[in-house]
Amino acid sequence: IATTLPCVVLIADILSDEDGWAWTDRDKYQKVRSEILIPDKNGQRNRLAERAEVAIKTIQAQESVDPNRIAALGFCLGGHPIVELARMKIPGVKVLSTFHGVFDGVQQLGSPVGHSPNCAGTSKILINNGRDDPFVPREDLEAAVKLFKELGHDCEVQEFDETRHGFTNPAQDFNPSASFAFSVKSNEAAMSAVMELLKDL
Repeated sequence: IATTLPCVVLIADILSDEDGWAWTDRDKYQKVRSEILIPDKNGQRNRLAERAEVAIKTIQAQESVDPNRIAALGFCLGGHPIVELARMKIPGVKVLSTFHGVFDGVQQLGSPVGHSPNCAGTSKILINNGRDDPFVPREDLEAAVKLFKELGHDCEVQEFDETRHGFTNPAQDFNPSASFAFSVKSNEAAMSAVMELLKDL
């Protein structure tokens, strides 16, 4: 994207994994993941929301960035911060998109605090999902779409046949798990659709 469009890219690390432990210490990964994703008694995920908001505010504050033309893309776990950004409806965030994004637990979320369905910060949302992704069951996908639409966003789902988790990552060709696979066709289709959204920002 950065080599195709005149844009500024910020990569936000939601887990704060400075040393790469998320790839080797899976017990720690699951612990940190749960701490960030499990809603509190009010159905809120404040730590995740705060990190996502800081990322947006950081990029909006850059001199070379138009704060009213912001997009956020989430891959895999990144589906969750996309959900929180949709719930916060930050003005200036015009495009949200997920690639094999997971939405587990979305059904347990409470109503967003301090935002109305008709406030200015609505986005175009594109969900790119593989039909054979075992980490995105139909009920999770439908719950996410329902949430986005109830918040007043323009949400579209693009699903790919014979496509599993991690389909945008060529390294998945070396993953021994049958749940993962890179797909040239699905990756190109997903990226092409998102690029069209970004061009219209």
